[in-house]
Amino acid sequence: MRFSIIGAGGIGCYYAARLIEAGHAVTLVARGEHLQAMRNDGLSVNHPELTFREPVTACAIDEWLAQTEACQVDVLIVCLKAMHTEIFAQQLEAWSQQYTGHVLPLVLSLQNGVENEKYLADAVPEGLVVGGIARRIGAHIVRPGMVDAVGPAQVIFGLWPNQQNVNSTQLASINALADCFNQALIPTEVSADINKELWRKLMVNNGFNPICTLLQIETGEVASLPTLAPLIKGAMHEAAQAARADGVVFTLEEVEEMFELISTFDSIKPSMLIDREKGRPLEIEEICGVVIRGCEQQGKDAPYNRCIATLLDLALAQQ
Repeated sequence: MRFSIIGAGGIGCYYAARLIEAGHAVTLVARGEHLQAMRNDGLSVNHPELTFREPVTACAIDEWLAQTEACQVDVLIVCLKAMHTEIFAQQLEAWSQQYTGHVLPLVLSLQNGVENEKYLADAVPEGLVVGGIARRIGAHIVRPGMVDAVGPAQVIFGLWPNQQNVNSTQLASINALADCFNQALIPTEVSADINKELWRKLMVNNGFNPICTLLQIETGEVASLPTLAPLIKGAMHEAAQAARADGVVFTLEEVEEMFELISTFDSIKPSMLIDREKGRPLEIEEICGVVIRGCEQQGKDAPYNRCIATLLDLALAQQ
């Protein structure tokens, strides 16, 4: 298959390496020194089960939009930071409108947050947006052109928002993509209700990422501190409440089970913490703000998220 990875940072480059190793054509869309390094020296990806050192096809987003035709790509994998999705969706809409009547690629989002798919779905015809989750992966650019990754790097995806009204052609496309990923040694499952899975991941990110970033410690360290458990669970329960505003329901038991499960995962440095260390903008609005807004829509407060987000903002202002 032919893939374009929009926002080829740590996670995008890891999956690109897997797909290239399996014989697929991949274009990496990046920027800055990382893009220049990939153009000049290729891409290096280091993972306990993968060592990748190869030349790659890489370009900037403006080049991709100007030079790529719809017939040249089967799947767009969007790995942008969530705060950049709306702008890309506008660019994608203008690009796709050039090819009205043509077969357009699937658009797979592998991003943090629960609002990316909404922006993308407004940009392309119905039935093309695939919501996705990159689960149990830590992948970061350690220097331009070089990525270190850990974890089983599982993927869950499905037609967004769910597959209740999926037709046979759409289902075949989704299953073919899952087969492609699995054959490339990317453990992949298809979900019939990906919107719930996106909220499930947000619940995990919401509970752990902001606290890890505030305290500047890894997930395993946070999970090992009993005094933090009430804060993590409180934030996760607020995320579950916010999900109801989007028509997604979690039971109290599901939230508790998720907390117990993620406490056993391998310790990683979440992307929000990496962003803080590198002085980049944080996805506070996309991880905490969306929960606060979802609770407010139901006449409820989200004090855990509000407190953690406020403390993070203050900590960043003092750096």
